[in-house]
Amino acid sequence: MLYEINVKVPTEKEEEIEEVLYQLLSQGWETAYQEDRVVFRFYFKEDSPELEEVEKTLAKYPFVELEYKVFEEKNWAELWKANFKPLKVGKHLWVIPPWEEGFSTQGEVVILIEPGQAFGTGHHPTTQMMLEYIEHFALTKGQNSPYKVLDLGCGTGILAIACAKLLPKAKIWAVDIDEEALKSCLENLQLNQVEGRIIISKEVPAEKFDLILANIGYRELKNLSQKMVEISEKGKTNIFLTGILIEDAEEMLRIYEALGYRLVEKKFLKEWAFLWMEF
Repeated sequence: MLYEINVKVPTEKEEEIEEVLYQLLSQGWETAYQEDRVVFRFYFKEDSPELEEVEKTLAKYPFVELEYKVFEEKNWAELWKANFKPLKVGKHLWVIPPWEEGFSTQGEVVILIEPGQAFGTGHHPTTQMMLEYIEHFALTKGQNSPYKVLDLGCGTGILAIACAKLLPKAKIWAVDIDEEALKSCLENLQLNQVEGRIIISKEVPAEKFDLILANIGYRELKNLSQKMVEISEKGKTNIFLTGILIEDAEEMLRIYEALGYRLVEKKFLKEWAFLWMEF
C-alpha cells in the first residue's frame, strides 16, 4: 500500500515546516495553497521507516494537521504523472518526465527525470537555482574544460545529469548516503544515456574538485564545511550551496568565509537562498 501524506499548516508557518521537511525527507514533495493554509504533499510506502520519523517530528508542532490517503502501490506512477509536468529552467534547460518525452523542446537541453522516491524533480526552488547556475557556470566559465564535479546529495541525479549535458568533458561524481536515491539516480542516468559519464558512490572520493554542488540543507552544509575544504583546491574550486533559508544565508556565509571561501554571487527564490562561492 501507498500513503499520500498531506501536511497542512497555517500560511505564516510555511517556511518553518518546509525547513523541517527538507531535513527529514530524502524525496521531493508538492506544495499547494488553500486559502489561509499551505499543504505539503508526499508519498510513502506503508513500511517506510521515514514515515514514523516524520510523524514523530511533526507531532511537536501543535499547528500541524496530518491527513492520510491510502492507494494501491500500482497507482504510484499515475500519482506522479498527474503532478510532474515539463519545466523550463534557465535559458535552455527543460526538465521532463519520461512519459512526456515527445514534448517539443527543439534546440534545448533536455533532462529526463523519473522522480521515483528521491528528491530532485527541478520543481523545488533550490533545485531550480542550482540548474540555473550550472548553466550559467557552463556559459561563462567554458563548457569544454575537463572539470571535476561533485554532486553531493545527488537524489534523482538531476544536477549531475545537467553537468554531463552542459559540461561534456567533465568527470562527475554523484554521491548520496540513501540507497533509494542512488537507485533512482542510476535509472535517470540511463534514461539520459550519461551513465558512462557519472560515477555513483555512497562515499565522497579523495579528489580535489573544480565544482561542488550541495543542495543538502543548513545543518548538513555546516557539518560538512571542513570536508568541503579537504576536497577544494585553493584558487580553483567553486561551490554552489543551497537548501538554506534566506534568514540562514548570512550565517552560512560567515562559516564558509572563515574557512577561506569568497562569495561570488547569491540569489533568493521564494524563501530559499543560493550561494556561489570560490575557494
